[in-house]
Amino acid sequence: MRWSRVLSLRGATSRRTIQSVSEYVTYRERRSSLVPATIWWRSGPAGLTEILPDGCMDLIWTGTDLMIAGPDTGPVVVEGSRTAEMTALRFEPGVAPVVFDCAADELINSRIALADVLPARAARLLTEQVASAADPAGVLQRCAADSLARRPPPRWLRPATALLAEGQPVSRVADEVSVSPRQLQRWSRHHYGYGAKALARILRVDSALDGLRAGVPLTQVAHSAGYADYAHMFREVRAVTGKAPAHFARSRMDNSWERAVGDYGEPREYSGP
Repeated sequence: MRWSRVLSLRGATSRRTIQSVSEYVTYRERRSSLVPATIWWRSGPAGLTEILPDGCMDLIWTGTDLMIAGPDTGPVVVEGSRTAEMTALRFEPGVAPVVFDCAADELINSRIALADVLPARAARLLTEQVASAADPAGVLQRCAADSLARRPPPRWLRPATALLAEGQPVSRVADEVSVSPRQLQRWSRHHYGYGAKALARILRVDSALDGLRAGVPLTQVAHSAGYADYAHMFREVRAVTGKAPAHFARSRMDNSWERAVGDYGEPREYSGP
């Protein structure tokens, strides 16, 4: 959420990547059944929030405006909106540039108005529709679904993202999607905002944070996330988040941004192209 992913606020695809210091902020999310994205809601008073890199981009309704949060390269601390509730779509890595027909690497660490990305008329019409809707999330999902129906994500995107999340070498990922490593890097910068190796690093750290927040022992998290040892995980987590792994293990019980997928039972997952 980046103008701030806070003015905005978000997490990662089915992963929480937000920490708030406000005691009265509520946050919930669930998977979309229409598009490859997670819907999230945030309500409560303004407060400082730390946004961690997760490889995703968000489309955020602040209550008055539509914003796009580009991919972050490091932690960002911002002050949340004072609106009653924000509603947003957090797209899976690489999907938002397809939806908005834009280049992710031009939106690195940015929070900008939707009108700065879409044609002014299209942005204005969508803003009016969301503002008058009883279900803003439904409008955002349908808009994204219509865009993806006209211009589907490239075939390589989903398998490449999955392989990078597994920690596969960039050379192997390139082989699997039948392109050269150099071509994969160009595609990665356009769709993810950074190179394939950088995305893999961010996704691995994001996976480790899930384990830490769940109370899994530090050494077990390091092994499960594919790190050579705890020292390796320590260096990577600190490089991406600015904090030691133990910070996330200690704060898991105090975090007011717990995922609320359970509130929705077992939501259907997007299974599009």
